[in-house]
Amino acid sequence: MAYKKRAFKPSGTTKCLKDFPTFILNLPSYNPSILSTHATALITGGSSGLGLEIAKVLAKRADKVIIADILPFPAIYQKEFKNIFFYKCDISSLDDIQNLKRAIDRNHGNVDILINNAGIAHIKMLEKMSNNDVKQLIDINLIGAYRVIHTFAPDMINNGEGFIIDIASVLGELTPARLTSYGASKGAMIGLHKSMCKHFENLPTKRNKLGIKTLLVCPGKIGTAMFIDVPTPSKLLAPDIVPSELAFAIISAMEHNQLQILNAPYYVNLVPFFKSLSWPYKRLLKHLSGMDHVTSIQRMTKALKTGA
Repeated sequence: MAYKKRAFKPSGTTKCLKDFPTFILNLPSYNPSILSTHATALITGGSSGLGLEIAKVLAKRADKVIIADILPFPAIYQKEFKNIFFYKCDISSLDDIQNLKRAIDRNHGNVDILINNAGIAHIKMLEKMSNNDVKQLIDINLIGAYRVIHTFAPDMINNGEGFIIDIASVLGELTPARLTSYGASKGAMIGLHKSMCKHFENLPTKRNKLGIKTLLVCPGKIGTAMFIDVPTPSKLLAPDIVPSELAFAIISAMEHNQLQILNAPYYVNLVPFFKSLSWPYKRLLKHLSGMDHVTSIQRMTKALKTGA
């Protein structure tokens, strides 16, 4: 029996399938990461602590690592890491940031990876904090980070790709006593990062470009000089974070495009649950954790005297 060949009429689904190759071609190229041997990274506060550890890990993966800090890059690492470049910069100063941008443009070209790491802390009672203390802390921890993003992000937008990492803190979500200003600055940093993400998500993606990726890092207490005099309330439940291990986790998250929030150690993931509790339970758990006790004036004075 002969079958009559009927004319084919494309349906809506067929039209979609026909256009699918064009759609795929216009999608951005999702390479594993922007991190490559051709990438240039900028780290604020990279001469010590976590920033230094990040710089050392990045230097083995990126072409150039630029450190912006008021403290010099340690001489003991200069021979080992020839691709780390230091520029003195106080990020609380807009002039310093603008001068940094001009120097980097002149000597290194565009920044592909930006890591906002610089920060300070004042462990004082609220009524003992001077206006200058508060201004300095907010200028560095929040406004400085905003200005650095505002200065370097336009090049990433024009290029169609980049990676911005903001180092915040769990104390921006859950602040102990006598760290009011620090907690406020880190809480604002978390808000800034989330708003920035929404902005970048709504930018048009350029063909064969990765887009601008972001990572928010919310660590617990890190074993660095900033909180060296603050004892850990529970080494079992809330252990100090080893800076080198956190640095590796951050770079690994970037390499694998983990584009959300990196919490460390594990208890930080439980903070949203804690915040959902009613106030009597919050107060009880805070008391049991000992987090307010470790920043008490008496405890801090004892720690400073004994080196605890």
